Order: sequence, then C-alpha cells, then structure tokens
Amino acid sequence: MALVAQRKAWNKGMKGLQSWHNIDGLGKNVDFKKRGKSISRAKKGMTFTEEHKKNLSIAHMGIQAGEKCHLWKGGITPENHKIRNSTEYKQWRTAVFERDDYTCQDCEERGGVLNADHIQPFAYFPDLRFVIENGRTLCRSCHVKTDTWGKRVAQYEGRRVSLSLS
Repeated sequence: MALVAQRKAWNKGMKGLQSWHNIDGLGKNVDFKKRGKSISRAKKGMTFTEEHKKNLSIAHMGIQAGEKCHLWKGGITPENHKIRNSTEYKQWRTAVFERDDYTCQDCEERGGVLNADHIQPFAYFPDLRFVIENGRTLCRSCHVKTDTWGKRVAQYEGRRVSLSLS
C-alpha cells in the first residue's frame, strides 16, 4: 500500500482579495454580487419609443401564445380564471367561511390555511358554483383527502351527492 502525502489546500486560511487579484481602479467598497449583472454599456440610458415597445410586444406574442402554446385547452382556462377571480366567487368563499366560523369541518381546526371546498365539483355542476350550501370549509390537509381534490375530480363525473338545501 502506497502512502500518499497529504497536501494543504492552496486557499486554506485565505480570506477576501489576495495580492494576485487585479483590483486596479476599484475602490475599497467593491460589491462583487453585482459583477456580471450590469447593463450593456452600449444600451445604458437608452429609451425606446412607444412604437418600438409595441413592435417588441407584438414580436414576442406569437412565440407561444394562444393556440400556438402546447398548454392550449381551447380557450377554457380564461373562463375558469374569470369565474374564480370574480367578486361573486370571493363573496361565496367568504360566506362559506363565515357560516362555518372559519373552522375545518373535518378536523375542526380553527384558522390556518383554509379552503372553501365545493361538495358538488365546480367543473361538473356550474349551477351550484355559488350556492352556499354546496360549500364547506376545509383545512388544506383535509381538502387534499377529498374525492374531488385536483385530478381525482375526473373520477367523480356523473356522481351526485345529496345536498340539504334548507
């Protein structure tokens, strides 16, 4: 078995700038975090006209927008997005939370990260989207366990749970 001599690392015990670093022209307060992130000197201070900005925007639009994007679903997403960000939907959520006193209906945890869950899935029962009796307050961990969480909702199609509309 051959013995290999142990060498000390070349930079062991050294801190900061060393004598061989080229720091000519730099002051004592050098911010090395900003190195390499500076704007090209040729473009610095240059402003684009509104027409040029518009042309740049149009040029970037055609890359992967709309039907050209691989995630396109036939225009279904904007409608869903509009509904979930609507004032009516936010009022429905608040009404469900207030009715349940901001308490998870499964584990009875109060507060925390709460979700307003649709008992009848949002996607399959559009007429029940804003019916307060179709909602329940669940904490995140209990909501994940439901039949209608995420992609499991696809297995739900056709089933209907009776609601006590009183």
